[in-house]
Amino acid sequence: MTRFRLRFAADGSHEETTRDFDKRDGSFVFWLTETKDGREFDIIADSQPLCRLRRSRANADLWIIGKPSRTPDT
Repeated sequence: MTRFRLRFAADGSHEETTRDFDKRDGSFVFWLTETKDGREFDIIADSQPLCRLRRSRANADLWIIGKPSRTPDT
């Protein structure tokens, strides 16, 4: 199992939040209800930053993948 930490970025209607999950792989993030509103989040796996993801607000089937915003300890 891998310990995944999702760090959801603060935006105009949400504060920054963090959730931890123990999963075999990271595919679960594509089905979380928290990811449906276009809010950006970092994925950290076993303390290693992987990427920043968000759904396109124009097309919910499109995912935008970028560099993580910061290290997990900051």
